[in-house]
Amino acid sequence: MEIKKIKINGDIEVALTEIPDMLDFSDSACFGLRHLASNVRSDNRRSEIITTNLMVKELFGNGCTLHHHNSGAPYLVSEEGKNVPRISISHCRGMVAVAYSDKAVGVDVEQIEERVMRIRNRVQNADEMQHTGDSIVLNTVLWTAKEALFKLIPEEGVDFAKDLQIHLENVDADALENRYLATAYGRSYNMISLLFDENILTIAFG
Repeated sequence: MEIKKIKINGDIEVALTEIPDMLDFSDSACFGLRHLASNVRSDNRRSEIITTNLMVKELFGNGCTLHHHNSGAPYLVSEEGKNVPRISISHCRGMVAVAYSDKAVGVDVEQIEERVMRIRNRVQNADEMQHTGDSIVLNTVLWTAKEALFKLIPEEGVDFAKDLQIHLENVDADALENRYLATAYGRSYNMISLLFDENILTIAFG
């Protein structure tokens, strides 16, 4: 498994890997994880689950396993009782992103596609729509920012348009990296968006 690692700052790192079109479930590494996707009908979703768990073991060791809270948020458990980082996971077509840090972090990765324009009215407030306009890149940045922020904050029942504000005043659609701020429930958060290979990767942290 080829994993690309991106250092975000002193204590946040993001790992990326491609999801293969077909997994060899007879491979010893995959074989031991098949039970995790035994009830999943979709071949793509099965590959996504297995790839994510293989990635976790590659990053954090065989004694580390991936679990999920009732909310769906992922967390790690070390069978050896070692300290493990906080993590956030995102999938888009053919790719898995895992962000990890000693502190809470949120991540989202999306392909830059026109379909993002179909949801903008549901997730953006009037000020955000003024900044994103008809730019598919900026609308994708906005969407990934809200998804990453949603994964970071503790609240449930979040209204993306009303409860999450992304401050895009200085965001440049042509920049490979943008750093900006977001607000949720009166709290300010740091955001970093990276543009690569027709994808936007966004990380949210305190």
